Amino acid sequence: MTSIFLRRPPQQKVGPLPDIGAPVPERPGSDNSLILFLRHVGCPFAEQAVREARIWKEHHPDVTVFVVSHGAAEATMAWLKVIGGAGGLEVLTDPQRDLYGGWGLGYSRGWHFMGIASLVGVVSLWPKGIYNRQASGTRWQRAGYFRVRSGRLVWRCIPDSAQQFSLPEN
Repeated sequence: MTSIFLRRPPQQKVGPLPDIGAPVPERPGSDNSLILFLRHVGCPFAEQAVREARIWKEHHPDVTVFVVSHGAAEATMAWLKVIGGAGGLEVLTDPQRDLYGGWGLGYSRGWHFMGIASLVGVVSLWPKGIYNRQASGTRWQRAGYFRVRSGRLVWRCIPDSAQQFSLPEN
């Protein structure tokens, strides 16, 4: 298992971020999909992403929504159960972070998760019942969200800090 604390685990191979309109790297099995590469299991921002993706999926039933976790499979499934389940989302685990790296998602910088914006963001989630839970993975792994149609990238969100999150309109 990778380290969740401040020590960085070995960096996986990281390719370039795919550009809008470009063919996408290896992907989960749908040409009409939304792929969410989550922060670590137990992260409040990962929980927020899953909660919002479940709602987004209800409004876009024709789109396959994948959530990719780099936490251990058992920890990922236990965490999802605690936060209300996966709903209509497809769950993939990538503990070696190979899929993350294939999509250009390597390490973040320390300020990404320890900066004031991220810390304030954590506190802002408390009233929604979202907070740090049992963790698995590494805080250093960068998150990213991608919308794919016909094998091409049509939208992406690569957060500059842990609390940034958005989903495409369609």
